[in-house]
Amino acid sequence: MQIFKSLIGNENIKNTLGSAIINSEFLHAYIIEGPRGSGRHTIARLASAAIMCKDKNSLPCGICNTCHKILNDNCADVRFFDAFKVDDIRKIKETLYESTTECEYKVYVFNDCEKMNVASQNALLLVLEEPPKNVIFFLICNDSSALLETIRSRAQILRTMPLENDVIFDYVKNNSRVQIDEKRLKEIIISSRGSLGYTLDMLDESKADSLFKERERARVFTENILNNDTECARLISSMFQTSRDKLKELFSMSLNVLRDLAIVKKSRNASLCFYTSQNDALATSSRHSIKKIITAVEAIENALYDLNVNASVPCALTNIMTQIKKGS
Repeated sequence: MQIFKSLIGNENIKNTLGSAIINSEFLHAYIIEGPRGSGRHTIARLASAAIMCKDKNSLPCGICNTCHKILNDNCADVRFFDAFKVDDIRKIKETLYESTTECEYKVYVFNDCEKMNVASQNALLLVLEEPPKNVIFFLICNDSSALLETIRSRAQILRTMPLENDVIFDYVKNNSRVQIDEKRLKEIIISSRGSLGYTLDMLDESKADSLFKERERARVFTENILNNDTECARLISSMFQTSRDKLKELFSMSLNVLRDLAIVKKSRNASLCFYTSQNDALATSSRHSIKKIITAVEAIENALYDLNVNASVPCALTNIMTQIKKGS
């Protein structure tokens, strides 16, 4: 029997959750944790459809009326909630014992559970403690450690795993109707950190253009820092009015650039997290010593710390220049 055949990657979840569904041994509550765009909601939909589907050869079959409704968010018995207030969760609890509309089970999917405060989580705990036998819960979150231990103990935790870049590339090439240059697609994919959802979202031309500008800005900023010349001082001075959040994003991306430049010095075939071309990373890395790269890493990490403790933007930027000069 095939199960979750449309799910890309995440073999751990296919094996764990799929086996439970095939053997009718699924639990009443699951926590699906992982970054946005990693397939968390897709897994909840597929699992819901698989539980309801009557096809014994492929779960879910994706063809029957039940599967079609669930997979298209049009089933009254599979409901998604953004419920973070105690009163909202109490109202949801009142619906647990209502009869199903068209399926054997009722499925409740709670989004962004890590955003719930302690009071809301305690209210959710009461919902999870003694639900009806035909009710299943999927709790979606980035990191289950943000949830109360009492909630985690009442649900099985499933973690979505990042996809290999090649897997995402092949999927987009074979399934997307958007025409995009391969080099640009690779830039989107390497920025996605293994997230198919992020990649598909970034196929929008306006979003992609914004991403490419941010990547180019990070590359130019990093190389100017490493060169430590007049142009670097001019660039730093021009950034004094940059917003704190934008600067944090720039620094984080710059650290990825530096990470690649450092790692290719040890291994020419190392896996990269910023550059899409091994040759480009090697060419840039060859122009700078490992000492200079490490100095730049320390300077930018310190600047990030400064911003996080509310130091001014000019101060954080000036400190980068000071540290770079000391290390040269």
